[in-house]
Amino acid sequence: MLTGSVIRFRRHDAVCLGEIHGVSYVCRVIATTETTWHRADVPLSMVECADAGLRPDVRIRCWPKAATGGVVVGRVSGVAMARVIEAVKREAQMRAFEDGWRLRDGRTER
Repeated sequence: MLTGSVIRFRRHDAVCLGEIHGVSYVCRVIATTETTWHRADVPLSMVECADAGLRPDVRIRCWPKAATGGVVVGRVSGVAMARVIEAVKREAQMRAFEDGWRLRDGRTER
């Protein structure tokens, strides 16, 4: 799978960020009808959705997971992928910062 490929799994769609050692890393495509928004969500315009072969009301949750299988059904534009990759980096930095607040024994301060 190539970077930017839209992959359809049984229950959801995802966008491929790339492969490392033969394992693809993908970000889930979330419908905007889902009311829970995450700071790592990147909305796509209707034009970007149409070009990628996605529904017109989606956003990409930019926290990658390893995935296998699925069928390639489209491709996200380079401009949209640049926004997704930037959001993935920002989310990784935020999670690393949050993990830095743990106490030495693994508990979090309350």
